[in-house]
Order: sequence, then structure tokens, then C-alpha cells
Amino acid sequence: MGRTKFDPTIGSGELDKRVTLLAPVYNAANDEITGYTAVTDVWAGINPDIGQEVNEAGRTVETVVVTMYIRYRSDIDARWRIQDHEHLYEIKGLWDIARRRIQYQLSLQEVL
Repeated sequence: MGRTKFDPTIGSGELDKRVTLLAPVYNAANDEITGYTAVTDVWAGINPDIGQEVNEAGRTVETVVVTMYIRYRSDIDARWRIQDHEHLYEIKGLWDIARRRIQYQLSLQEVL
């Protein structure tokens, strides 16, 4: 059965990709992200959404947006990044599906 946006369950086999969660590392003043460190690998379901071109600072840049599903974690937030092999994503949206603490739906944009 197909997944709907508000489906609060995770079916067997839907999380079929292994990705790495990256937590931000801050400077000494704790006010600026200086890098990212790998926290753990998790299973995820990844659905490519769109690729589009946008104008940033007078130049055309391609953006890739995907939707990802992972099991709920209390430590992750929108400042984290996700590594999928050679693809690095920043989190643009993070939703606790049906507010049941079972899974997250993430809207991700590839960092190019």
C-alpha cells in the first residue's frame, strides 16, 4: 500500500536505505556551526521530489529536494544534516508524523 503524508506507521521494508545523521559542531562561543560530526547510521526511506534552478546572488543554482522518512529520535533537529553516500542534505522541514513519536518526515535539500 502506498504511503500517505500523514501515515503514522512504518511498514516493513519501507526504510531501505542506510544514512548517517550528522550533528552540528559549534565554536567556543557556542554561537556558530563550524562543522558536523557523525552521530549514527539509521534506516531511511527516500523519495526524490524535485530538482529546480533558483537564482542566488546573481547566478543560477540547481537545487535537489527529497522527502525522507526515519524512525523518531528525540535528539535530532533542523540544524542537523544527513549523509546518503555521496549526497549531503540539510534539513528544511522536520515533522513528527501525527505527533505520535514513531517517525519523522524530513524535507531535505541537497548541499551542492
